[in-house]
Amino acid sequence: MNKIQHKFLISTDIQRWLKKKIVNTEKIEQFYVKPDIDTQCYYLKHFPDTYTKVTISREGKENIVPVCEEIYLSQRKNHIGRKVVKNIYTVCTHEETFVFSEYSKTLEGLYILVAYFKDEKAMGESETMETLQPFILKEIDKDEKYNDRPLSLYVKPMEYNLSKLFEKIDAFEPANLFFWQVPNRLYVRDGVALIVYKNLRLLNYYKMVYQQKHLSATLHRLRVLMRRTATILETFSDLFSPYIQRFCTNLLLRYHEETKLLRYLYFLDELCSTREDAKLSLYSELKSLTIQEEVAVTQMLLSKPFMHLIQILARELHEQEHQQFKSLKQEVKKAVRKHLKAFEILLSKTKEGYDEDLLEQIYISLDSLQTHLEDFFHIIGEKEAQMIVDELNILLKPLREYRNCKERAIILKHIKEQSENSTLDTDPLMCEDVKVLEEKIENALKLLRSSKFYI
Repeated sequence: MNKIQHKFLISTDIQRWLKKKIVNTEKIEQFYVKPDIDTQCYYLKHFPDTYTKVTISREGKENIVPVCEEIYLSQRKNHIGRKVVKNIYTVCTHEETFVFSEYSKTLEGLYILVAYFKDEKAMGESETMETLQPFILKEIDKDEKYNDRPLSLYVKPMEYNLSKLFEKIDAFEPANLFFWQVPNRLYVRDGVALIVYKNLRLLNYYKMVYQQKHLSATLHRLRVLMRRTATILETFSDLFSPYIQRFCTNLLLRYHEETKLLRYLYFLDELCSTREDAKLSLYSELKSLTIQEEVAVTQMLLSKPFMHLIQILARELHEQEHQQFKSLKQEVKKAVRKHLKAFEILLSKTKEGYDEDLLEQIYISLDSLQTHLEDFFHIIGEKEAQMIVDELNILLKPLREYRNCKERAIILKHIKEQSENSTLDTDPLMCEDVKVLEEKIENALKLLRSSKFYI
C-alpha cells in the first residue's frame, strides 16, 4: 500500500514519456460552488456520466456523495471561479503509482504529477523517478497555488522569486526608488507588499534626511508617503492581518495630521518673505513657531511608536498567511473602479448643491484615486491612467488649492489668537483668490458630472 505522496510541476513535453508507457486515461471536470459557513463544496464529473458532490468541513473531513446529472447541471450554472477540465494519466509500476494531470482551457499548458510510494526509501530508489527527472520543473508539495481550490478560483499559477524582487528594491538608491515599478505579472498580495516595502524604504530615507536638514520639501515627501501608504493599506485591507492593518493605518494618518501645521508654517514662512506688506513681527513669529514644530516633528520621527510602525509593517510584508492567488492587475483595476464609482456618486450629489463636508469627501476620494493611478500606472495601462489623471486634475488642482486656502486661514487665525503680540497682522498672508477657485471648482464639477470613467 502506498503511504506517501509527492507532488511535482512538470514540463509539457512529458507527453513524449507517456507515449511509451501503458496508461489508464480518464477525463474530469471540476467546479466549486458558493459554500455554506465553514465548508468547501465542489462537484466532479468523471466522463462520460459519473457525477459526484464533495464537501470539506472546517476540520478537513471530506464527504463524497454521488449525484444525478440534473443536480450536477443545475449547480454548474452557479459555479464560482473557473471550471477546471483535465485529463488524468495513471502509470503503475510495481509498488509505485504516478498520476499525471494535463489541464486544458484556461489552464492549458499546466501539467502536475502526483507520485505515490510505499515510503521515502522506495522513492529514493525509484528507477521511474530517475527517468522523470528531465521533465520535473520543481516539487510543489507545499505550494498552495497548485491545489485544486486555488486552481479553480484564482488565476493561472505564476512563477517568480519574490525574495529577488525585494532585493531589487534594496539595490535601488533611495533617491531613485520613485522610478521603480512593480512587475505586471504578480499575485496581488505580493505586488501590494512590494509597493508598501518601497514606501517604507523611502520613509526611512526621508526621515533621516529631514532630521539632518529640516527641509520643507523633505517633510512634504514624508507626508505624501504616509498618506499613500495608509491609502494602500485601507484599500487592500484583506491582504494583511486586521490588527496590524488598523494599527499602521491609524498611526500613519495620525502622523500625517500631526505634521500638517509644520508643513503650513514652512509655506507661510516662504510666503512671508515675498510679501512686501508682511510685517517683520509676523515673520519673526512664524520663525519661532517653525523651530518649535521642527523639534516636535523630529521627536515624533525618533519616537518608539514611529519605529515600531516601520518594523511591524516590514515584518508583516513577508508573512504569507494572507496570501491570495489573485492577479495584481485584476485586483488593482477592481480597486480603481470601486474608487471611481464612489467618486461618481459624490459627484452626482453636487448637482443639488454642496458644502465644505462634501468637498472634503470628494478631495479624499480624488486623493485615493491619484495614489492608485500613480503607484500602478503601468499596470492599469499608461494611456487609460493618463486620460483619467488629466480629467480628474481639472477638479483636483483647484480643490487642493482651495483646501489649502481654508487651512491657511484657520492656522493664521490660531497663530494670531495665541500670539503675545496683540497687533500681529496676518492679513497679508491670507488667500486673495478664493472666489476664483470656487468658480473653477463649480465649473469642474459641472464638467465631470457629464463624464464617464472607464478602466
